[in-house]
Amino acid sequence: MWTYVILAIVWAAIIFKWLVPVIRKRIACEIYEAIGLGGFFTLLVLGVGGELRYHYILSLRIIGFILYLPAAFFVFSAFANLKGRGKPENGWEETTVVIDQGIFRLVRHPLYLGTGIWTVAVIFLFPSVSSIILGVACIFCFGMASRKEDRFNLEKFGEPYRRYMQKVPRWNFFQTLGRR
Repeated sequence: MWTYVILAIVWAAIIFKWLVPVIRKRIACEIYEAIGLGGFFTLLVLGVGGELRYHYILSLRIIGFILYLPAAFFVFSAFANLKGRGKPENGWEETTVVIDQGIFRLVRHPLYLGTGIWTVAVIFLFPSVSSIILGVACIFCFGMASRKEDRFNLEKFGEPYRRYMQKVPRWNFFQTLGRR
């Protein structure tokens, strides 16, 4: 029962504190991001709460826990770079310059990549048909958010962001490492 109470709180926060304001602003990338994160937290809470009927497969669980490391690296590095180098007007998200250093030298959207990897990790921790379906939907949302954010940033920053897009791949950090 407590699992569903937590889910109700999570979704209420996502809908009223995040989704409604970004819908009003018509920021498509953040709409996809909010829905993807809502699905991710749903998957996580259902898995931890024991509501998913999953198969306990030790090797998948180990891989899932290992995937937490790169996911955390991408997410927390992105937050640090956004706050430190993005010259935000408020908070960390409203950057005023194109960030092309730190983790943003490897991928354009490390937050979305990190949450996508985290989603895969949770699927491995709680493998079931339900978790795969919900997880794929979340990853789709993060992928759409990164595409929409490219459009948003092109409008916001113009040519400097276009040059950045040509140098740095959206998610494939191996491609960037291969060029060095």
